[in-house]
Amino acid sequence: MQAAVIREILAGYARADECIEHERADRLARLTPEDARRIWDDLVASWRPTPAEAASLERLTLWRVETKIAMRHAFEQMARAKGLLL
Repeated sequence: MQAAVIREILAGYARADECIEHERADRLARLTPEDARRIWDDLVASWRPTPAEAASLERLTLWRVETKIAMRHAFEQMARAKGLLL
């Protein structure tokens, strides 16, 4: 391709990007919290993890549970040390 054609194509992409960004800003400015929540809920409802993601989520869930249990034990020990628990 000639350099002039490439410049023209890139300029067209830049104009399209500006238009798309302007439309996105307008749409977001009109978006209500309720509409945003509905869109979010729809996205979450349609998400399906891949097997690799599911395994990662299981590990994350296990880590979260283990961390919560450890924190609970730490708080119980602190409360006992302060005489707040028997």
